[in-house]
Amino acid sequence: MKERFEGQNRSALIASLKRQFDSGDPEVAEAIATGGELLEFKPGDVLIHQGGEDNDVFFLVSGNVSVVVKGQEVRTLRAGDHVGEMAAIEPSQLRSASVVATDTVVAVKMSGASFMSLADSFPPLVWRAVAQELSRRLFDRNRLMPTPNKKPRMFIMSSVEGLDVARAIQSGLQHDVLATVWPDGTFWAGGYPLEALETAVAESDFGVAVALFEDIVETPRGDRKAAIRDNVLFELGLFMGRLSRRRSILVYPKLKGLVLPSDLYGLTPASYALGDERDLEARMGPVCTEIRKIIRQMGVKIPGA
Repeated sequence: MKERFEGQNRSALIASLKRQFDSGDPEVAEAIATGGELLEFKPGDVLIHQGGEDNDVFFLVSGNVSVVVKGQEVRTLRAGDHVGEMAAIEPSQLRSASVVATDTVVAVKMSGASFMSLADSFPPLVWRAVAQELSRRLFDRNRLMPTPNKKPRMFIMSSVEGLDVARAIQSGLQHDVLATVWPDGTFWAGGYPLEALETAVAESDFGVAVALFEDIVETPRGDRKAAIRDNVLFELGLFMGRLSRRRSILVYPKLKGLVLPSDLYGLTPASYALGDERDLEARMGPVCTEIRKIIRQMGVKIPGA
């Protein structure tokens, strides 16, 4: 592909580069062509690595690239676009995104120093284009930033046996938080549970896991002890990883001799006394009070914080 813009085909290169900065100026195109190196990239090749220390600028002659931030595509660029100029303008700044070829790409690679010389030679043209690019990037950033919830949202996880406890927590906190109890619309018919959990994590400010320690496991020494249901433990871990331990709360009954798993240390525990099912909501009062304090202290998630 690169040969289509080399040697006797240089006029095709100049014609493509005239699209840079929307100038149509052959002098600008010639300055880019002579000031940089013509390269070809295969699909999947990485032109720029996020976190990289280089400051080269790429002028796309043909093909498309994907701009990826933390594994998420945020933009697609094509022939006539340029990428990488921010690192050239501020050399101390690491690359803020990766740029990956999505098909065969031909581009002129220009060093940061050469790009600054180009900007000095055609200041109104280049700096106006840079300002416009900054505006587009700010728009993309705002578009990708989720809006904080107006009221705190909480996802309450439990086994089927623990649903009464989960409902009691939901009722006790109804004026403080919008609480969703599994399976209140989270695991819809035909929906894949893990995908539903990931959505719940993204939309929630707090996660509560109700663990009754109803399972009995036997240790290698032959001892028998109470254990959390695997699915509750998995769901709690998912919330801890995304929301942090401070926003993940473990609710469990006060059982004689109960020892919490060591990997749960650091999160907020809230225990309640055993008793008659008819006074469950009253026994959950202290738990709700503890959770309410956390809600008021932490508030809703701030995107990016």
